[in-house]
Amino acid sequence: MASQMGEEENLLGIRCWTEGRLEEAIAAFRAALRADPSHRAAARNLGNALREDGRLDEAIEWFERAIAIDPKDGTAHRYLVETRTFVDEPHRARMETLAQDSRLDAEQRIDLHFALATALTRSGRYGRAFHYLREANALKRAGLVYDESRERLLMRSLRAMFSSGVVRRMRGCGDPSPRPVFIVGMPRSGTSLVEQILAAHPDVHAAGELEAFARCFNDLSPIAADPNDEGAFAYELAAALRDLGGRYLTCAGGGAALRVTDKMPSNFRFAVAIHLALPNAKIVHVRRSALDTCFSCYETHFSDGHEYAYDLRELGRYYRLYDEHMAHARALLPGNVMLDIDYEQIVGDFEASVRRIVDHCGLDWHAACLEPWRVRRPVRTASVVQVRRKIYATSVGRWKLYERELQPLIEALRTAHA
Repeated sequence: MASQMGEEENLLGIRCWTEGRLEEAIAAFRAALRADPSHRAAARNLGNALREDGRLDEAIEWFERAIAIDPKDGTAHRYLVETRTFVDEPHRARMETLAQDSRLDAEQRIDLHFALATALTRSGRYGRAFHYLREANALKRAGLVYDESRERLLMRSLRAMFSSGVVRRMRGCGDPSPRPVFIVGMPRSGTSLVEQILAAHPDVHAAGELEAFARCFNDLSPIAADPNDEGAFAYELAAALRDLGGRYLTCAGGGAALRVTDKMPSNFRFAVAIHLALPNAKIVHVRRSALDTCFSCYETHFSDGHEYAYDLRELGRYYRLYDEHMAHARALLPGNVMLDIDYEQIVGDFEASVRRIVDHCGLDWHAACLEPWRVRRPVRTASVVQVRRKIYATSVGRWKLYERELQPLIEALRTAHA
C-alpha cells in the first residue's frame, strides 16, 4: 500500500513538474518518499527537480539515495556525474562494470555510457572517454527517427516564404510590443548563459524555453494568395503574423516585466517571422565555434528532440543548415533587431559583452547582470549545472582534445549541401 501511495505522489510530482510548478513538484516527490522511502524514481525525480531549482548539494544527496536504492539506475548515475564536480574512482569502476550488463535496457545503458564519458574526460582519459561517448550516441541514434531531408526542406521553405520582397512589404505590420527578447542559436552555444545574464536584471522575466512561437506559427491559417503575387501574398501573411504576434504575447506571459526572454534555441528558424510578427522585439543570436558547439551537442544526452545530434556527420550537416539559415536572416533583418554575439567574446571580455547584450535589449544598465550565477530561478536545460557556476573559459577549444575522433564531423562541416 505504501508503495502504491508513493507512486501516486510521484506521478503528481511529475505532472506538476511538467506544468512548471516546481515547488509543488518537489513537495509531491518528498511526499512520495515519506510514503515509500525505497521509491527510487521519486528519489531521482526529487534530485532532478532540486537541481533545476539550483539546490545542487541537496540534489546530489538524492541522486546518491536513488543509486543506493537501485545501483543499476543508469539515469541516476548520469545525473550524479553531471551535478558533481568530480567522480571518484570506485564510482567510475562500478559504472564501467554496470555498463557491460546486457540485461539493462537501452536507455539505462545510454545514460551510463554518457556518464562514463564525462567521468573519464574529467580524469584526462580522453581516448577511453570517446569510446563511451561513441557508444552512447550510437545506442541513442539507433532508437531515433530523423529525417534530414525534411529538416532541409523546412528551412528552405521558410526562406522562400520570407523573400526580401515580401519582408520589405510587410515590415512594421506586426504587433508593436517591445517586450519579447528571443535568444536563439544552436544548442550548447551559450544561450542559457545569455538568458541567465538577462534574468539577473530586475526588469526582465526569464521564461525559459518556450514552444509558443513555433506552435503559433504552425497554427497559422493557410494563405490563400498565390505566392507569386507578392503583394497579395504579403498582405495576407502580414495579417496572419500580426495575429500570431498577439497570440504569442499572451502565451509568453511575464506579468509586468519590461522584457520577457524566450530561450528556445531552435527559434533561429523563425528569426525573420519573429521580426515581422513582433517588429519591436529583439533577437540575441548566440554563436560559438562550430566544432565546440557540435562536440558539446555530441556530449549531451538531451531530454528530447535534437535527433540530429547523435551522429557526427548528421550533426555537422545540421550545423551547416543552421549557419546558412542565419546568414539569410542576417541579410534581411534591420541592423538593430538581431545582435550576433560569440560565446568566446562573452567569456573573454565578460563585462563588455554583458553591456552589449543589456543595451541591445533596450534596458538600463544593472550591475547584477555581471553575476548571473547568483540568480535563483528554475533552469530546465542541458546547462542546468553550468549556469550556476562562475564564468569560465575552459570550454573554449575543447574539441581539440578529440580532433582525431572528430574527423567525420570536421569533414561534414567542410562539405556544402548538395
